[in-house]
Amino acid sequence: MLGIGTNARYIMKNYLLLLGCFLLITILLETEVSCSVLKDPGIPDGEQIVWRVTREKDDGILFGTITWHIKDRDGKPVYEITEDGGERKQGKYVIDRSDLRLIWAHVIRETDEGKSEATIEVRGNRQYLVHNHGNKSKDKRIDHEPEGYNGMSLGFSLRGFPFESQTEVKLKLTPPFRPGIPFWAWKMWKSYIKLLGEEKVTVPAGTFDCYKLEVAASGGLIRRFTSEYYFWFTKEPPHRFVKYQDDDGKAITELMEIRSTGRE
Repeated sequence: MLGIGTNARYIMKNYLLLLGCFLLITILLETEVSCSVLKDPGIPDGEQIVWRVTREKDDGILFGTITWHIKDRDGKPVYEITEDGGERKQGKYVIDRSDLRLIWAHVIRETDEGKSEATIEVRGNRQYLVHNHGNKSKDKRIDHEPEGYNGMSLGFSLRGFPFESQTEVKLKLTPPFRPGIPFWAWKMWKSYIKLLGEEKVTVPAGTFDCYKLEVAASGGLIRRFTSEYYFWFTKEPPHRFVKYQDDDGKAITELMEIRSTGRE
């Protein structure tokens, strides 16, 4: 009987040791993910880029601007971003300067199916979406996880990728709300941002030494509605946007000019 009791205590001791190791590894992995967030690259107040976008299905070329301003929102330093795409798209975004996460966005699009308007707000651990399309209105609330980013503003946030220290960042990503992505898919999905290397890229604004990033969902049903997306940013800080392309090359956005509008 004594031998059985001693053996049971030995087994329990080793079980607890293994359990402790497992919990420690889990904590370390979670810490690595949470630390692998995007960081403020120091974007100057009043920076403005002029872009052009070509799509296979559209006639001609579309032009627009993106303007960054440094603001204070409820005591928190933020970037306020204005996107002017003419009649096709108007957007306003507020992102946290510390980690470039979305706080608020309002986007209006003109599509072949009519006017589409979406407002997103992050409050605490929740994301709230209100979407109006024609006479239809939908709203949704989802959990917002600590490592979460939003696809509507990801193109801005990617400027904070840790280019010099990491080759991949894993995060949770809410897909952009646009035609082709069903409403039920608007939630957080496991995704990754991968540094593919360095390239010299020529666009209308000139030739730039760039980092190339790949963004995609890691798996799940969302893969049926999204694919890989590619971004090029200047190697030189604050890592200005140079080019965007979808996986089949049917949608390409390129830098036309960099301006400074001054402080507001």
